[in-house]
Amino acid sequence: MSINLLKIFDEVPEFLAILGYQDCYHDKEKDEWVVEYLPSVNLTHSNGTVVQGGFVSGMVDSAMSQFLIYLSEGKELPLTLDLDVKFLKPCVPDVLVKSTGRIVRKGKSVVFTSGEIYQNNKLIAIATATNKIIVL
Repeated sequence: MSINLLKIFDEVPEFLAILGYQDCYHDKEKDEWVVEYLPSVNLTHSNGTVVQGGFVSGMVDSAMSQFLIYLSEGKELPLTLDLDVKFLKPCVPDVLVKSTGRIVRKGKSVVFTSGEIYQNNKLIAIATATNKIIVL
């Protein structure tokens, strides 16, 4: 089930389009946020064969942050304090990416999250983050 990002944001952030944003939804069974991207060759190095790691990091960071925004119905803004990404396989362009985000622990002002990125149903990156919550 897709979620209209305009229910989360006043407008869809431009960086999501740059990353190749396609869709997002709450997987209630797994209690995780899923964001689908179709990264273009414009995001690559190595003669157009590998999506640059910073863009991959942005995809998973966005999934973790969007989940926090979604759960708070837009009343809380997460600011990433730290982000640790481990790259397990290369991300290739023009193949759908599914980025997931989960809440590990949420306090009053700090949230710990984790995320994963899959391509062709294979795990290509894992991440953890610490976020400072700003109440709007």
